[in-house]
Amino acid sequence: MDSIVYQIEESNLGNNHEAYCPELLITGFGDTAEKARKALRREIGIYLEDCEGLGILDEVLIEAGFYDDDKVWMSSLVTPPKEPEIRFV
Repeated sequence: MDSIVYQIEESNLGNNHEAYCPELLITGFGDTAEKARKALRREIGIYLEDCEGLGILDEVLIEAGFYDDDKVWMSSLVTPPKEPEIRFV
């Protein structure tokens, strides 16, 4: 499986934290923000492995708004990093 770049939105729920991937509609929860992100990554990994096992991974990613740039699957919600600019002085 290629690398997949997706968005993570975070919020506090009282004493708990939530991490949410809007492209895939998956949420992770934890006692800390880091634990919530870790839970989210785990849930996304399980989901994507299941999709790959069913042979529908590419279809699912495209329907969720991802595109393949030959290096990674990039979410259309994530701004790709700019190429480094080289200037001669």
